[in-house]
Amino acid sequence: MSNPNPEKMPRHKRTREERKKLIVRILALFMAILMVAGAAYYAIYLMTLSVSAADPAAQTEIMDTSSLNDSGDVPVRVGLMYGDGVTVGFEVTSSNGFTLGITETEGNCTFTPIWDLTVSKVAATTDGNLSKSHMTYAVAYSAADAVVGGFHVQVDCDRYNRDEYTAMLQKAERDLAAYGLDVIPAYVYTGYTIRAGVFTTRSEAEKWVDVVRTVFPEETVYVTGASNASVSLIDPETDEIQFEYDCGGQTELGLMAKEDANGNTYMKTPAANVYDGIFVFSRYNNGKTDGVALTNILSLEAYIAGVVPYEVSNEWPVETLKAFAISVRSFTLTHRNRHSDSGFDLCNNVHCQVYKGAGRVNPNVMAAVTGTTGQVMTYNGEIVTAYYSSSMGGTTVSAKDAWGGDIPYLQAKETPWEDYMHHENAFWIVEMTPGELAERLRQAGHAVRGEVKDIRIVSLAENSTYIKVLEVTDSAGNTVRISGSDAVRTSLTPAVKSANFVVGRGSVEYTETTVSAGTDMEPEQPIVNRRPAADSTTKYDKDYGYINLYGYHIITEEGEYVSDIDFSVTLMTGSGEQVYERQDIFVLSSESAEAFTGETSVPTEDESETEEETHITETLDKSTETTLYKVAYAASPNNFIFVGKGWGHGVGISQYGAYDLGNRGYTAEQILRAYFDGIQLVPYHSVGAYAGR
Repeated sequence: MSNPNPEKMPRHKRTREERKKLIVRILALFMAILMVAGAAYYAIYLMTLSVSAADPAAQTEIMDTSSLNDSGDVPVRVGLMYGDGVTVGFEVTSSNGFTLGITETEGNCTFTPIWDLTVSKVAATTDGNLSKSHMTYAVAYSAADAVVGGFHVQVDCDRYNRDEYTAMLQKAERDLAAYGLDVIPAYVYTGYTIRAGVFTTRSEAEKWVDVVRTVFPEETVYVTGASNASVSLIDPETDEIQFEYDCGGQTELGLMAKEDANGNTYMKTPAANVYDGIFVFSRYNNGKTDGVALTNILSLEAYIAGVVPYEVSNEWPVETLKAFAISVRSFTLTHRNRHSDSGFDLCNNVHCQVYKGAGRVNPNVMAAVTGTTGQVMTYNGEIVTAYYSSSMGGTTVSAKDAWGGDIPYLQAKETPWEDYMHHENAFWIVEMTPGELAERLRQAGHAVRGEVKDIRIVSLAENSTYIKVLEVTDSAGNTVRISGSDAVRTSLTPAVKSANFVVGRGSVEYTETTVSAGTDMEPEQPIVNRRPAADSTTKYDKDYGYINLYGYHIITEEGEYVSDIDFSVTLMTGSGEQVYERQDIFVLSSESAEAFTGETSVPTEDESETEEETHITETLDKSTETTLYKVAYAASPNNFIFVGKGWGHGVGISQYGAYDLGNRGYTAEQILRAYFDGIQLVPYHSVGAYAGR
């Protein structure tokens, strides 16, 4: 029977699951429309993580850094992809094309040009049959899956010079076009070769040997297949091989971008990082992983400019940046060949120094690098090992107490100017259950059984608040002693950020220090307040800290790439490339996903601050204007609670401490002398092995 009043027809009430599915479909449709329209590209972290960001900084044009290329004669080899991190293919872009060259990666790292490519984008890959998915090449499991074949008919041309070879290549292209055979320029061992055809099987390639031989009757013609030392350059838009190189690992294939109007040779990676210098591609195979390793070779000063804005902010005071340019240069020259077993000097992450190219170089960075060109710190005529950490928390620790071995210029120093309570990563509170603490210690190699029953600070480092010896007792009655402040830190990482902490069960007393306007050094300029003071009522979450963004898979309409820096990601948006800092990224989790899909409202700060989520702290009566004595309480009286200051090993110069001194008007030399004892600033070419260079 029909309803006589259709406008009053009762509506079907959707279930919660139906509402959730509908909302998800609407969101998916909306995101798809945005992507198609080019209005925005969304980054999706795999492993069920998603990110969104607000108020990104405007993308600025890459600066002209070409002047840095001629500022020194010390080449630096930086490992960008190596070891188990290599992939079958790696894409690189240059607006004006590329110059290819034979590259010697030892000594002065010579680059001998052998060929030119006009394409703006290439993928450097292993040779052999390759499949492709989402613009990414992989080894094909079968010939049917291959979009690029690994077998060719080869014509040896190594007795000809480049001009003669070019004429032969043009003849091959002209005469073999009628057969539909691709013609590939290549360089193999001692000279040029021509490779004709792209076949997925040797037998298929054998059928064309006689055809090619009719074009080159006086040359040696035969079938060639995959090699464990060969690198192919492929146009990822057409899957056409542009060049192949195989010198058996005796030399490597180097790529240099064609110069732009300013003389820069910038190359861009899928992660939107921009690099100068030479990209060296070589094969890496350890029996488990077979791929293409990537090393960036560039001048010392260009390398310094590519480290400074990733180790500290490019918006910090110029004198602070100068201090770090000198520190980075000193560290670089004392750590060359650190990764010599892998064929390069330094890696591009925190194990050595964070290096991501020229993308963040701005006038501040250029002023810092060019204003300190060649300067290093020395002690007794030798370049110092210039260690640095993110923050110290009011004091540093000596190298002796951190790692052992007394280094005169790396002694513990009080840093009363460091405003650690107002820096994002310099004060932290973390809580661990007895079981979690025991498991973390076991992962660090300590013989802890059951759960942790007690943890006790045995001794502090000399003239420092960093812990030198920590003692842990487990539920079986065994005692484990951890010695050395950095061993203490790494044994409890990632929960604990430095060895500058206090710990208690259920609660722990600690101090917070207010930085005064004056220090023991007279500033040359008035104090500049560049960062607003934090609210004195700030509460610290028990998971306070930032996730490491390194190694996340980022998916945009352009394709997929893996993030290669721990504190930011670069995404392509409708307005161009945007850099999103860690503090601007919101991570969807199981707790926040329902709010995102509309099932619940997004909790306000007050609503979300429950006893389980936020530590309760209490200020004690003995507090003064400059020092607050406080107690932090764990959510459970059975848990261990850590309250710490600083982030990192604590030896040498503090990044945030140097920021504070720069804001107070101190010079680069004053900043460095505040952290390193007895140092001198001199040109590196007047020191030791670099003298006279």
